[in-house]
Amino acid sequence: MSLDLLKGICGSALSAISGFSARSPPSSLREVVKRGAGGDLTKRIDKVAEDAAVSYLESAGFRGSLLSEELGVKRFGGEEYPLVVLDPVDGTTNATRGIALYSISAAIALGPRLSDVESAVVMEIPSGRAFWAERGSGAFLDGVPIRVNDGVDVPKSLAGLDFNVRGNREKVYEVLPVLLSVKHIRNLGSAALGLCYTASGALDFYLDNRLLLRVTDIAASVLILREAGAKVLDLEGNDLDCALELAERVELIAGCEKVCREVLSLIRRNARPKTWKKFSP
Repeated sequence: MSLDLLKGICGSALSAISGFSARSPPSSLREVVKRGAGGDLTKRIDKVAEDAAVSYLESAGFRGSLLSEELGVKRFGGEEYPLVVLDPVDGTTNATRGIALYSISAAIALGPRLSDVESAVVMEIPSGRAFWAERGSGAFLDGVPIRVNDGVDVPKSLAGLDFNVRGNREKVYEVLPVLLSVKHIRNLGSAALGLCYTASGALDFYLDNRLLLRVTDIAASVLILREAGAKVLDLEGNDLDCALELAERVELIAGCEKVCREVLSLIRRNARPKTWKKFSP
C-alpha cells in the first residue's frame, strides 16, 4: 500500500508537470513564486508538482504528515506518522533550462530519522522511469531488480559528483584527488537520480562533499541504494543517518563498500588545506 501511494504521488506530479509544460511558455517554468520552507526560491514548476502531490494525498485519504522541500510540514488528519518525505522536483535548474534530467522523489518513514524510511520511489522525468524499493524486498527499476556494481576499481570507475559548491572553493579542492583518479565523471544536476543510477550500476559511485544535500533530496534514493546492496556513508566513514528535518544538511559517498572506502582514503590522504591557496586565481 505504501509503495502504491508513493507511485501515485509521483505519477500525479508528473502529469501535472507535463500538462503545465505543454500549455505554458518555457519561461513560466522558472518563474519564482515564493521562497520555500527549505530556504531556496520556489519556481513555478516546483509548486505545480507539489500542489499535485498534496491533492493526491488528500484524495487518497492519507492520514499522516508530509515533509516537502517547498511547503515544509503538513499534517493530514493530525497524525505525525507515517511521514511522506517529498522533493516535488529534484533538478529544478535542469527542468527550467530544458535539460531532460530531473526527478520526483518520495519516501515513507515510520519514525523521525532517515533510517526509519520503509518505502521509496524516485521517478525520472520526462521518461517516467521509476526506481523503487521497500525495506527488505530489494530495489527495482520499472519492476526489474537492480544491483550496485561490486568490486569496481576507482581508476576504472564512472563517478557521479556535484560541483555546485556555491562559492566554497575548498570543497572542490577536497575532491581533486578523486577527480584525477577516476576514468569518467558525470555532474547530473539531480542528486536523487545520481544516487539511483548508482543503485542500478549505471554509475559506479556517487560523491557529494558539499554539505548542502537535504533529506528531501536523498530520503528515497538512500533506501533504494541500500536495498540494491550499496553502502551509503558520511565522509567520516559511518553509515549515513540523520533527522528527517529540512534544517539537516548532509554529505555522502555511495556505492559498493570497496569503492566507498577507497574514495574516502583518497580524500583523507591527499587533503592538504595549506596548499589550497595556490589554486586560487
